[in-house]
Amino acid sequence: MIGTFLLGVMPAVMIAGCAGGTSRVVGLPAADFERAYKAGLDVAAAERCGAAVDAGLVRYNLVEDAKRRGMAPEVAEKSGRAFDKTRSEFALKLAKKPDYCIRNYNVSAAQLALYQNGQFSP
Repeated sequence: MIGTFLLGVMPAVMIAGCAGGTSRVVGLPAADFERAYKAGLDVAAAERCGAAVDAGLVRYNLVEDAKRRGMAPEVAEKSGRAFDKTRSEFALKLAKKPDYCIRNYNVSAAQLALYQNGQFSP
């Protein structure tokens, strides 16, 4: 029970911990890290629970969004790498939680559609 609770709460706590202005990726602004981190968590959960999501498209749009906002291409690519790392690490954790989709999954189809359309909240 506590493990399931922590799995649901820890991602939010980890995101909040980055709000101080630095990210866990050198050279990537905290806001961009948070976008990539949140998208990575949501996509990993959606994939685990069988929701329709194109992770490659989300990653592409995340990097392109950073470029549109004036980020240098090499820095924008760090958003993509942060997304990849978050997605893969969270997917490994979710694989060990057989009841996650029943008890904790809360990513809306509308949110996934926003990601796939290149719309990421700040």
